[in-house]
Amino acid sequence: MEQRMQAALRVEISAEADDGDLAIHDLYRWLRQDTDVRAHADLNMIPSPSRGKLEIIDLVVSQGLGALNLGLSYAAWRAARPTAPAVIISANGRSITVRGECDAETVRHFVEAMESASAPSPTPAADADSA
Repeated sequence: MEQRMQAALRVEISAEADDGDLAIHDLYRWLRQDTDVRAHADLNMIPSPSRGKLEIIDLVVSQGLGALNLGLSYAAWRAARPTAPAVIISANGRSITVRGECDAETVRHFVEAMESASAPSPTPAADADSA
């Protein structure tokens, strides 16, 4: 576990619609049952600080394989629930909203967004010039 979380990213998943609380609980249960996700992530349900009574999925996921497993599991959940509300996935101050079908291209964008959120910020140019 300790080694798994060395290169980790905190991710929050919420529903875009106000009636999405049931969908978020359903997605949480789906992710908890996925052994590949559980192997690379720690999941919790927490109250949304900005959305009143609604809850969000808070997870710490290992980069790379963990992000891919999360994307694939989300795609499978979405395929089983085509009428689910749009879901907002946030990491490191960056967010993407996934609506409608979740195909291979969507999973690729999902994983790329998580990987870019985990990338360190570039060093300011002023620091590089001060030698």
